[in-house]
Amino acid sequence: MGKAKIVLAGFGQPIIDLYQWLASDFDILGIIVDYHRRAKFPNFYEFLESNQLSILDFESAQKLQAQAIVVYNYNKIISVANIQVPYLLNIHMGLLPIYRGNNANSWAILNGDYTVGYTLHEVNEKLDQGDIYYKFGYTIQANETYFHAKQAMKADMQQNLSAQIVQILQGKVTAQSQKDASFLYACPLVPQDGIITDWNQPTQDFIRRYMVFARPLGTGLQLEYNNTLYEINQLSEVPGFLSSKGIPGAVVLLTSEGAAWIKTADTAIAIESLTQDGNVILPSALFKIGQRL
Repeated sequence: MGKAKIVLAGFGQPIIDLYQWLASDFDILGIIVDYHRRAKFPNFYEFLESNQLSILDFESAQKLQAQAIVVYNYNKIISVANIQVPYLLNIHMGLLPIYRGNNANSWAILNGDYTVGYTLHEVNEKLDQGDIYYKFGYTIQANETYFHAKQAMKADMQQNLSAQIVQILQGKVTAQSQKDASFLYACPLVPQDGIITDWNQPTQDFIRRYMVFARPLGTGLQLEYNNTLYEINQLSEVPGFLSSKGIPGAVVLLTSEGAAWIKTADTAIAIESLTQDGNVILPSALFKIGQRL
């Protein structure tokens, strides 16, 4: 039996990765792109051309009698009413059935759910509501960020995704329905969400925001001081700091290592270093005890 014919839908590096993970097990007929952005992303179109991958739409994919369309990093709502393929699958960066929508894993972290991952599911008429075929979860450990979880997800996709899709197309996987499941929809985050404007929040809220916005995946968690934005390079809890009242945003201590402890709504956080215009700055060189941020 020959390889199953499939089409990929999406854009950018995620589709390049997906092609490389699936190419040995499937006959990939082409790519459905969400937007045409050749001028901005020439490398992606060079990849398509070098691998002789046609740019398709959903109608032409059906005419090619693809057995499946696999969606990854596709940023348009797909109208399924007129799509007639045996399998229309989506790789959702989030753990269904709970976290649907954009930036689902980031919203999970902001909610205090440190187990994040991806879900392979059927696409139906409701966003991220289709039957689930496969899930992979990773629990973010202390001193890790979403970057570490994303690396673990990519490793699992490279190792297991192709085999999972083969089994789905062969009818060997029983899907899990999301009917009547509780859920929430996440919306896109913007860089401004990574700027601290209110220190009257629990310490864990700042830790979670750092996990989400820390580079290299995020745009950086920042604070504003004297009308200048500084990026926080490292943020951590202060062990043993008692839950207490106080003035949120006050600098309560400068350590011998140059870190600053900032009062939060309940305890305090330690900022070890900052960056501004590419220069690393110790907080002790910038702040004084008693200052309010």
